[in-house]
Amino acid sequence: MNKIEKRRAFIINIVYAGIIIALFYLAVKYALGIVWPFAVAFFVAMLLQRPVAFLTRKTPLRRGLASVILVLFALVIIGSILVLILYRIGAELRDFFAFLLMKLEDTDAFVEQAVAWLQDALSFLPHSLSDSIIGSLQQFLNNLLGVEAQASAELEMQGAANGGLDLSVLSTPLGAVWGTAKQIPMFFVGLLVCIVSCCFMTTDYHTLRDMILAQFPKERGDVIVRTKQIIFSTLGKMCKAYSAIICISFVELSIGLLILRLLGFYEGNYIFAIALITALVDILPVLGTGTILIPWSLWSLFTGEIGFGIGLLVIYAVMGVIRQVIEPKLVASQFGMPPFMTIMAMYIGTQLFGFIGLFLLPLTMMLVKVLNDEGIIHVFKYKKKAAAEATPGGTHTDAQKEQPHED
Repeated sequence: MNKIEKRRAFIINIVYAGIIIALFYLAVKYALGIVWPFAVAFFVAMLLQRPVAFLTRKTPLRRGLASVILVLFALVIIGSILVLILYRIGAELRDFFAFLLMKLEDTDAFVEQAVAWLQDALSFLPHSLSDSIIGSLQQFLNNLLGVEAQASAELEMQGAANGGLDLSVLSTPLGAVWGTAKQIPMFFVGLLVCIVSCCFMTTDYHTLRDMILAQFPKERGDVIVRTKQIIFSTLGKMCKAYSAIICISFVELSIGLLILRLLGFYEGNYIFAIALITALVDILPVLGTGTILIPWSLWSLFTGEIGFGIGLLVIYAVMGVIRQVIEPKLVASQFGMPPFMTIMAMYIGTQLFGFIGLFLLPLTMMLVKVLNDEGIIHVFKYKKKAAAEATPGGTHTDAQKEQPHED
């Protein structure tokens, strides 16, 4: 292949990749809000195929009636359990956030204590340098915590002009609430369409699947079926693994805070709400329990709660050690991506799709990597690590022996 043909092939590959990325962006940005009832219904229909087959095999029920029963069972029973759990969690979190707002009133004292601690720590430096560092830190904390005197004076002036009430700060949140409220009726319409579609798709799943596969050549249809199997297997393993990690992190932090409470270092409540939030943050890519525990411990140390701050650091260290031990056993190695790729996916996903992109793009890239490793698609090439590096003690597993080394 000469240079012109290589350049032509390179340009074709770039254009092809650009088209795929553009279609993915348009589908998520604009089409997802329209087709989500049918996408969810099709996904649930695939999950219910084995229960429907078991029910029709063990009972005299027809497939259509068995499908409706299972869909309604999943909706009523599982939905009711989820609603009760979410209601209880929501009530706990509501009280917890009210507690946080109350604690934020102590930000002035926090800034003063942080500055005083830094003055003592930097006493060995020249006065000009230490004053510059302390002034920068104080300005940063004031801007971060919103206690700048000028901002407070402006708010007081606006409040006086409005008869003691500053309603301007409510415009943005009230607008967001109203915008969400206007979407609620359409959401329930979509939910109703999703339930009805799920009943029909579960009943006629094989017909729908055969119709989709008939649009492709047999080889391509086999690839689609295998892709579905790999994606479902990967997502199933991920759900099990990260559910276990969430539960373990929740139990660890709950026990740790209860111990600190028994020792007299922690006098607050909302232990389970804090543990739940921290456990959910713990499964986010790159982030972890340190996102919450480290700032909380620093706040406690600066505000004079030395024992509680040290206790939080101990809990963080213990949770980190346990996480490093259990995560490789729960999460398969092929699921992971390099940290810099995960950070890029999180940032780009957030910029393109908002909050949902924080999870959507890293998950999509992980699935692309799994499909690429399985040979379904050929998006990128990389050099695999030697088997001796991947296996403790330098021994080779059977699966690794079968894989030829890629040069």
